[in-house]
Amino acid sequence: MSYAHLNQPLVVAKVHSLVISVLANAITFNETMSKLNEIYLSFMTHLNSELFYSQPIVAFIYSTNAIVGDDYPENVIWNHDKTQRFITTLSCYKNDIDNERLAFIYQETQNQENLGHYANNLISHYSRLLFVRIDLKYAQATSHLVNIEDFNCHMRNLRDLIGNKKTCFKHLQGNAWAIEQGESNGGLHCHLLLMYDGAKRQNDWHLAKEVGKKWKMITGGLGEYYSYHDTERKQNYARNGKLGIGMIHQNNAQEVENAVRSALYLTEPNKYEQRLKLWLPNMRTFGHGVYRTKKRRGLPPISK
Repeated sequence: MSYAHLNQPLVVAKVHSLVISVLANAITFNETMSKLNEIYLSFMTHLNSELFYSQPIVAFIYSTNAIVGDDYPENVIWNHDKTQRFITTLSCYKNDIDNERLAFIYQETQNQENLGHYANNLISHYSRLLFVRIDLKYAQATSHLVNIEDFNCHMRNLRDLIGNKKTCFKHLQGNAWAIEQGESNGGLHCHLLLMYDGAKRQNDWHLAKEVGKKWKMITGGLGEYYSYHDTERKQNYARNGKLGIGMIHQNNAQEVENAVRSALYLTEPNKYEQRLKLWLPNMRTFGHGVYRTKKRRGLPPISK
């Protein structure tokens, strides 16, 4: 099987998975050799010096370069000797990968703490908020047409629309977003949380649908979305006492607890394998709105 047809994010995800599997001794020697022959050329074709890569990808680049040298990628065949050297060389980078994982856990823990404060501040300020959760992604059939540069552009456009607070973002009082990359399929996606003034907006299912349609427009029809607001899905959450979307009332402690938990899913420290494996300089992977603004009523004036 050849991965020559795969796009940039997908082949990078394949490399990431291979490196993690080799270092964890979760793959046989022959499987390693086979996968190297399947993905090496495609990866080198997509390699871009202007992008940043996660440590598993960096380890792959350094390890293969040390073995291949000046050979053209299309001429490289990963035989028994080269594969053995790759496995041995790759082990030298295990500490770098472990350190990156620890740094990710620390950063996500900080993000989680900040997001928790932000969500609690908003809930404390409004008697009721309408929580809308939606995942934005790309259609599987056309995901090969999307690279990291496209995704970054689509996300910038989305954040601009959210900031303008028009159409389906009207009466929005808070938002948070986190972008990730699928562990196995390399799919780029965004977890989005929108918090509307509950006195002005009530229909969470409709809003989720409208935001999904907006994403499809932004992506030129390449985008898809997953809504958490179907009646059956919400009923399942409610039966398990975990419904944290829809209308959240400030004076309902269970609703508040569930809503904050739902928000914090965006910043799970144990999702290292779903972090971005490649990114542009200065590309943001997480963000949320600002609580203290001049436009938010009922707050003390912001000192100059």
